[in-house]
Amino acid sequence: MLANATACQVASFFIGIAEICFMSAPIGQCSYCCPRDDTVDIQYQLYTRSNPTTYQVIPVNDTAGLRASGFDFANPTVIYLMGFSESTQGIGTTTVKNAFLAAGNYNFIAVDWSRLIVFPWYITAVRNTRYMGRRLAGFIQFLDSVGVPVSTLHVVGFSLGAEAAGFAGKRLRSQGLVLGRITGLDPAYPGYGLANSDGHLSRGDAAFVDVLHTNPILGFPTAIGDVDFYANPGSFVQPGCWIDQLIVNREFRYIYGCSHVRAWRLYSESLTNPAGFPATRCRDWTSATSRCSFQTDGYMGIGAAPPMAGKMYFLTNTKPPFARNGP
Repeated sequence: MLANATACQVASFFIGIAEICFMSAPIGQCSYCCPRDDTVDIQYQLYTRSNPTTYQVIPVNDTAGLRASGFDFANPTVIYLMGFSESTQGIGTTTVKNAFLAAGNYNFIAVDWSRLIVFPWYITAVRNTRYMGRRLAGFIQFLDSVGVPVSTLHVVGFSLGAEAAGFAGKRLRSQGLVLGRITGLDPAYPGYGLANSDGHLSRGDAAFVDVLHTNPILGFPTAIGDVDFYANPGSFVQPGCWIDQLIVNREFRYIYGCSHVRAWRLYSESLTNPAGFPATRCRDWTSATSRCSFQTDGYMGIGAAPPMAGKMYFLTNTKPPFARNGP
């Protein structure tokens, strides 16, 4: 029996300052699921420097609606997909959005797909990443049709959002279109680790795929992009994420998934300090015979670009600013 209307309403609660979206039944295709409804489940929210705090909804396949919004065809466009149980009004999306708008004149589109990835329904959320990927591909094709070339778009995804971005890229490529760039911020590993490259974000999903790894349990431990950046290599817990460090650094509010969410925190910092995270390219950070000899082969974050490739390693501070190189 399908879930009733009450079960299909989103509620929220807070862990620290992380807003967790909750439903008593998942959305998807199962006997107890709430039915999918794109008009409710997926929303594309536009922020620009002209409207940095109050979003405008971009209606899908509505050219007049897009042109009536603050979308500027002369500016670069970034599409951001948040992770499991998050809200677009939460700290993750807000931090990334503010960093992009501080760094330049962007059309920043936050994808509100919170109903498809609500707590505690992780398995259903994993299934919904493929669905979201198909819907996002359709939205991107709409943008392309009105003068925003697919090749110019940058899609950034955190955790499950990175996997949905990958599925969107695969869908577009199957139709002869190639995204310009996908940035995967600690792409989700549970539910994807046993799949081949067709079943998770991977190189080839865009012209350039850069991946940031910060937690080898919740996030992918193996290299899957054109270039893969490893923060503080070998650390299952990021520096500053131990309980005593969180208290001393007054960062206790980040206890929920501290190492995992460090991905969007580091990336956001790179937007205003592109040279803040110098990285070295090595096959492995350590081996049985020698350590990696550090030299700057590139930078993690917004400055990553072809022909960068392979596994890159970098170190951070334990608290903000995380960059060891000042602006």
